[in-house]
Amino acid sequence: MRSQLLRSAARCLWAGKVVSPARRHLNCGSLPLEELFARGGPLRAFLERQAGSEAQLQVRGSELLAAAKLLSEKEQELQETEHLLHDENEDLRKLAENEISSCQKEVTQLKHQIILLLVPSEETDENDLILEVTAGVGGQEAMLFTSEMFDMYQQYAAFKRWHFETLEYFPSEIGGLRHASASIGGLEAYKHMKFEGGVHRVQRVPKTEKQGRIHTSTMTVAILPQPTEINLVINPKDLRIDTKRASGAGGQHVNTTDSAVRIVHLPTESLDETLQDNCKARKTEGSKPREFPYW
Repeated sequence: MRSQLLRSAARCLWAGKVVSPARRHLNCGSLPLEELFARGGPLRAFLERQAGSEAQLQVRGSELLAAAKLLSEKEQELQETEHLLHDENEDLRKLAENEISSCQKEVTQLKHQIILLLVPSEETDENDLILEVTAGVGGQEAMLFTSEMFDMYQQYAAFKRWHFETLEYFPSEIGGLRHASASIGGLEAYKHMKFEGGVHRVQRVPKTEKQGRIHTSTMTVAILPQPTEINLVINPKDLRIDTKRASGAGGQHVNTTDSAVRIVHLPTESLDETLQDNCKARKTEGSKPREFPYW
């Protein structure tokens, strides 16, 4: 039962992708939000069982239980307020309408919160992330859309008080964006951004369109969690170092300088190459095992 609920919640999250991550509207497609929370439905039965076994709930389960209890209270309050719509007092009816509108918004927010709490947490939820955006189908309009999306993510990071550092930025001729990447760090950054990955689409009249026709353009978003920094101990005896020297008709550095170095880690057969002429001395310095920062 729980696996079915998680799949339904996951479909809600993936189906709810829109341009703005800050205001996400969840739409379950074939399974609307109202049907998912219908009386006597599987989700209601699951929440009622959870309420009957409070002692077995963990921290995340207690949050789910609190949200479910608050949802039940708000729905009961909404039903009681709806009876006031038939009152003879006009002022009381207006107050009831305002209260109903407020309760409906709170009920919808609580349902969204419960769906998010049903999704299992990941170890990488607390990690920073790498954001990559790439223009897709649509030519210059797709690049303009990609630029708008990248600016939106930058503004969203500022709104969340996250650190945002642009790593790559390849603009187009008319102010669009071909490809860009950025490093984003902050509280639960990956948790809030991980569902943004995928293909995003826009349908509108482009700035480059002169006849007023609507075009469809796409762009892709990749969200990659940044692993926690660790230390690796590498024994120099496990390394095979191959050097290459320049060749040619002449010159003071020909056949005298190690212009390229290739290092192979024998146990894992990992390969690393560089063109820095001082790499051999730096990599082979010392005879004791060394610690290298690894990301």
